[in-house]
Amino acid sequence: MRRLILIRHAATDLAGTFCGHSDPDLNPTGLAQLHALRRRLDSCPLDRLLSSDLLRARRCAQVLAHQHRIQPMLDPALREIDFGDWEGLRWDEIQARFPAQAQRWLHDFTTFTPPHAEPYAHFAARIRKQADAWLHETSPSTTLAVLTHRGVLQLLLQTYCGVEAAAAWQLASRYATVLFCVRTDGGAAPLAVHETWHPD
Repeated sequence: MRRLILIRHAATDLAGTFCGHSDPDLNPTGLAQLHALRRRLDSCPLDRLLSSDLLRARRCAQVLAHQHRIQPMLDPALREIDFGDWEGLRWDEIQARFPAQAQRWLHDFTTFTPPHAEPYAHFAARIRKQADAWLHETSPSTTLAVLTHRGVLQLLLQTYCGVEAAAAWQLASRYATVLFCVRTDGGAAPLAVHETWHPD
């Protein structure tokens, strides 16, 4: 892999909520963002495109893959973390309904699991398994695009680009964000973000 392009899906009507394995489609804002995203990547050669299989990511992947005349590879392992009973709720709603649990999660979301949610350790393991495979590919000339979710992007940025947690969360905060990453020569992080783009 020569270059990795990380892409967050465009907006849905569940923006502002804990949307993990919920499966909303893009809303009108998201469709406009997807149009801008398609224009931005028009001149970028993509050899492969991997995507979460959730509709909001899949919709974007299908448009970009068609544009670049490639077949998108949909992978449930690239889904956002499952928030369980917190799915579809805003943070203020979670604080009102689950005050003690909300405080524990806020203190350390990597060790506290909301009711019926996916443990963070399981989420991190499935994402890292995928990324480790990308980094050990034998074709060094490939440009790989990965279309996924904010939590996934944050984990990838922290683990493989050496970005601190708060900065990684901010980098992935906007819908339809694109992060252009390249391999580094030595150092603890195998990738470096050399360009970012978002439609708004």
